[in-house]
Amino acid sequence: MAWTSPKTWEAGELVTATLFNTHLRDNLNALKSPPSQQILRDNSGNYTTTSTSFVAIDSTNLKCTITTNGGDVLVWFVGSFSASVAGYDVGLDIRIDGTTRLGSDFTWGLAEDYELSTNARPITLGPVIVSGLDAGEHSFEIMWRTASGQTAQLRSDAGQVPAILVAREVS
Repeated sequence: MAWTSPKTWEAGELVTATLFNTHLRDNLNALKSPPSQQILRDNSGNYTTTSTSFVAIDSTNLKCTITTNGGDVLVWFVGSFSASVAGYDVGLDIRIDGTTRLGSDFTWGLAEDYELSTNARPITLGPVIVSGLDAGEHSFEIMWRTASGQTAQLRSDAGQVPAILVAREVS
């Protein structure tokens, strides 16, 4: 349910059921159930990359799309990662509406390189509050990269932490 800017009431104005529902009930419902999506990827398979520049992990099955009311959006990701050779890094970032948000310079210390081993370990990116989005549909994807000559792996199989991506409007 969408948020409606509350009406400025005039003294002595008749409150109808329609006005009451639009400006009170519907707005309370919008606050209680903001736009959100959670993707849980446990497909009995694994993702791999050898890319040294940021690429989407999975633009189809690991992508949240929500229609916001113009408020801030909380984005959070967790997955179980490993590497073909211990000691190499995987870099993580967020792409919003086709634009990488945090950047390869790892602004804010949120998108950063994580040292991997050959044994899978859970890694979390976020939570990140994304502000400045207009009302409307927005997509959120997790990007990754690895070091030259390295293969990074995101586990998405049984017995591992599943890949989880969450986007939720919070204000």
